[in-house]
Amino acid sequence: MLVGIVSDSHDNVPMLKRAVEHFNAAGCGLVLHAGDFVAPFSIAVLEVLACPFKAVYGNNDGEKVGLKMKAAAVGGSVEEPPLALEAGGRKFVILHDCDNWAAEAEKFGADVVVFGHTHALLIERPHGARLPVGINPGECGGWLSGSCTAAIFDTETLDVRVIDLTLDPGKEVKA
Repeated sequence: MLVGIVSDSHDNVPMLKRAVEHFNAAGCGLVLHAGDFVAPFSIAVLEVLACPFKAVYGNNDGEKVGLKMKAAAVGGSVEEPPLALEAGGRKFVILHDCDNWAAEAEKFGADVVVFGHTHALLIERPHGARLPVGINPGECGGWLSGSCTAAIFDTETLDVRVIDLTLDPGKEVKA
């Protein structure tokens, strides 16, 4: 199963829409958002997502009731972090702010820890192991770093593809 991963969209609807285009083109079976949609209106673009999405609140997601309602209206969910789930035979935990992803992996028995908040792309595997893996997809919004990125994790091969959202679908870079 391919799992789309995005974070920190910060109301940048055009870039979140591009992420959806990439996830749909890749055939993702699930999308995870690690927080900071900001306003409920930005979730509307996820309605055309060809798979379910699950998200957690970030520190800039103040209108939690509105976000939860809008997500439910388009077939997704937004929850308080941490959110633990299984997909494609792998255990995931999704957070927003994460100081030590490896400790979170151990605490939750997770194969994959998805987080955001720093707006900095990070794909880390301790000591060259394939699992666990910590994935911060960087920022979808691009407001802080100037880069608009997302990621796709393959639950079978354990590969992670980094997506430059300014490029057309199919132009991802394998990390």
